[in-house]
Amino acid sequence: MQSQLRVAILWFLLVFCYLIHGYYHLAELFFGVDIKVPDAKGAVPVSAHLFSVFIEILPLALGLLSLYKTAKWLQWVSFIFAILLGLLNLVHLGGTIAQEAGEIRQVVLLTFILVVNILLIRETNRQRKGIAVAG
Repeated sequence: MQSQLRVAILWFLLVFCYLIHGYYHLAELFFGVDIKVPDAKGAVPVSAHLFSVFIEILPLALGLLSLYKTAKWLQWVSFIFAILLGLLNLVHLGGTIAQEAGEIRQVVLLTFILVVNILLIRETNRQRKGIAVAG
């Protein structure tokens, strides 16, 4: 598979997994779990909007761009952003294991997300270095 396509699929897969992760939290409502953020005032804060842009929309844009562009700057941006998301995903997985180890589906999903993220870092690094990978 071509490296550009592989990178795009991995970006899209990350976003899809983030959506499942959010769904799992919302699904807790069916079991009577209060998912309200402490001190919530009835409005979504700007920080939550920016976080969504950062972890959902920006990866979608990088996936789309990687299908059509091969510019060096894009390869560097993808590589650096993949590392940043990887660190975020690692910390989130660790926090979930420490605080919510009973949330089996979340732990499994977050582990899968981290694996996808590691593959993305590896692929964007290969792309950045110009290393062609067959198969």
